[in-house]
Amino acid sequence: MTSLQFSSDALDRSRAWLAAHGRPLERVRLAQVLGTATPCQVAEAVSAYANSDGGVGNALESDCRAPESSALGALTALDILRAHRVPGDHPLVGQVCRWLVESVESDRQGRLVWPFLPPSAQASPHAPWWDQSEPGQLAETFAGYAANPGVALTAHLWRREVAAPGSVPAEMLAQLTQQVRDVAADGVSAEEVNAHDALAHFAGEAATPADAREAVTAYLRRVLPERVMATEADYATYGIHPLWIAPTPAHPLAAALADTLPMALDRTIASQQPDGSWATFWDWGGWHPDVWPQAEQEWRGSLIVRNIAALLAHGRVVRP
Repeated sequence: MTSLQFSSDALDRSRAWLAAHGRPLERVRLAQVLGTATPCQVAEAVSAYANSDGGVGNALESDCRAPESSALGALTALDILRAHRVPGDHPLVGQVCRWLVESVESDRQGRLVWPFLPPSAQASPHAPWWDQSEPGQLAETFAGYAANPGVALTAHLWRREVAAPGSVPAEMLAQLTQQVRDVAADGVSAEEVNAHDALAHFAGEAATPADAREAVTAYLRRVLPERVMATEADYATYGIHPLWIAPTPAHPLAAALADTLPMALDRTIASQQPDGSWATFWDWGGWHPDVWPQAEQEWRGSLIVRNIAALLAHGRVVRP
């Protein structure tokens, strides 16, 4: 069966949408993906969301509008910097990783964890999954934070440490890495969608220790084929997107998803909206109806960047 291709006209529509409606950040991100901006320009755009304490907030992650620095903001910033090839020894990567080192907490089990948000973030508009109106609610939503965000943040700290040795305390990295091994050994539930993304990030980060990376990869190879989106019904709701697991064909999990990646690519191309954007496959369920439209628009811009980057990497974009 012939694979769909993302046409130059479709690319032009996405560019036009971002020019009219996108944040400056997403405009420069797409430019970097297409080779007309540098990684350092992306880093400069991300720095606009940083705070004086070294952390990141200010609605960089559009589903939480809190200005305060948070692990959510740090993770989002580091994900963007890595995706756009900002080196691990870049000052902004170092600044955010220092904030992480300084803000890590110990939970009741003695694990090192980063609660996604400070309690004060409750006062700002947010998606229902970021709610913490009840004590312990957010930790329960995210299964104690060990897998998400812990696994992905550990990968980011390893990337920083390999690029700038001595940046992260050795004992801290050792404990965090053991916690990653524990997550892979214990597994995560199929409902913990973003925990799979976090584990896939660790599996795809060459700076992580080989034994831990191999344990994570082996676990995901076992469970992902039965858990990722594979049917039209799956794509109608929030789930584990194959392209978010393996955004490039070089990712160590791409082969395990060989049966589902072609459909994911075809569906991504076919689901582009006439205006050049992509609709979100989630919403706030009626929460903060005055704010959700802005968040949704920002997510459309983020999805343009993410989708076009994946389509390019997988050879599906027709360039003029």
